Amino acid sequence: MNTVNSEVIVMIAGSRWEDTRGTDHRLAEALAKRSRVLWVDPPVPIVGPASEGKPSMFPGYAIDGLRPDLLCLRVLVPPGFTRAFIRSVATRLQARAIRLALAELNAESIAKIVLSPRERFPHSVSGKNILHVTDDWVAGAELMGLSRAAVQSTLARNLADADVVCAVSPYLADRVEQQSQKRVVVLPNGCAAHLPQTSEKEVVRRPVAGLIGQLNERIDMDYLEALADSGIPVEVIGPRRDRSAETSARLDRFLESENVLWRGEMPESLLWAEIEEFAVGLTPYADNEFNRASFPIKTLDYLSAGVPVIATDLPAVRWLNSEWIKVVQSPEEFVSSVRTAIGDGDQNTDAQQRRNFASHHTWDARARRLLDLIAGNDS
Repeated sequence: MNTVNSEVIVMIAGSRWEDTRGTDHRLAEALAKRSRVLWVDPPVPIVGPASEGKPSMFPGYAIDGLRPDLLCLRVLVPPGFTRAFIRSVATRLQARAIRLALAELNAESIAKIVLSPRERFPHSVSGKNILHVTDDWVAGAELMGLSRAAVQSTLARNLADADVVCAVSPYLADRVEQQSQKRVVVLPNGCAAHLPQTSEKEVVRRPVAGLIGQLNERIDMDYLEALADSGIPVEVIGPRRDRSAETSARLDRFLESENVLWRGEMPESLLWAEIEEFAVGLTPYADNEFNRASFPIKTLDYLSAGVPVIATDLPAVRWLNSEWIKVVQSPEEFVSSVRTAIGDGDQNTDAQQRRNFASHHTWDARARRLLDLIAGNDS
């Protein structure tokens, strides 16, 4: 009989590894510094537009090396797997692939972390069940192109099966606790432990306001339009993920404004040097149910680069309770605060203090907390 020679954390992700990087990607990388991680991509259909990069029919799965101690599992399933019956087949195929992959790796799962509104815990795989709720999935189902009823049903089942439940914000944790009657641990999003890109001289802040991240319905367009009308220079770095015709039209007008430069998506290896040069970073999220439960990653990323932040008023911002984040209540106050921040010539004076604040909220810190929960140390 073969002896298992390694332990693995199975991460059932909400997005594919090659997709825009979010909570699941960053947490996986931080965990992989301390434990072997098997990242499980959402199922890949045999045919259709989402079938690119599909594994071969036999054995029906493929394992790819991503980083040291971080592997990606791609699982082949029938098309139409969002429908209830085929979904159940896809779930069984995914569980089978995880078991076979673990056997191939001569490894045992110590935990299964679900970070997806679509996937279920694979009961035939060993390890503690950890549900990490990264957004208000039910409220955001339409935004994600999912069935609200299906998301609600999957969440209820996963809550019932979970040994540990985490959520990215206190607001979301309270909502999940009300639904599940289980204790929910707050495990917020984090940031990279960033060192200045320029070590021999002070970073030169440019008189621009910077916005990074995905451009979609989560952004409050009233705030961006007021900024465009103000003439203040704005740089935007990130992909468009808008769905509604109204948001698309408003984004078109904003990005085409003379004082707005949209640079598209950028590799993280280049992004940090750009963020460092912003006079101020922006987090203009709309005040709605989905966003109130969220924990925007960009806010901590700005601070980690030493940049001050101006943000709309959301519970996650209040929870951070940082003097380095200016919270605004209206588009007019937003524009006024941005103009003041750009006109402040002393941004570098407090840059290290902003980095120091962010250093308490790194992805490494979140990974350590998650490993404690897996080990049963939940105090």
